[in-house]
Amino acid sequence: MKEKIENIIKNIFSISLVTAILGGGVIFLMFVVALIIGGGRGEMLATSAADKIMPYFIRLASIAVLAGLVSIYINGKHSLSMSDKE
Repeated sequence: MKEKIENIIKNIFSISLVTAILGGGVIFLMFVVALIIGGGRGEMLATSAADKIMPYFIRLASIAVLAGLVSIYINGKHSLSMSDKE
């Protein structure tokens, strides 16, 4: 049961993290396009990217961090722990 929960949490972590990283790339491209377009339309694109789209990817990154922390606590170890058990 513990392994099944751990796998589900790791999947949530992975999907959320990859989506947040790809979303950051989308936001970056939107800002680049806004700089190229310039003027009122570029400003509108940049502000809509920052105000409407970016918060969703920030929330996904927060979910990924939370899932990673839960996975660490369920597993009982993390990559920086030193032990002679292995």
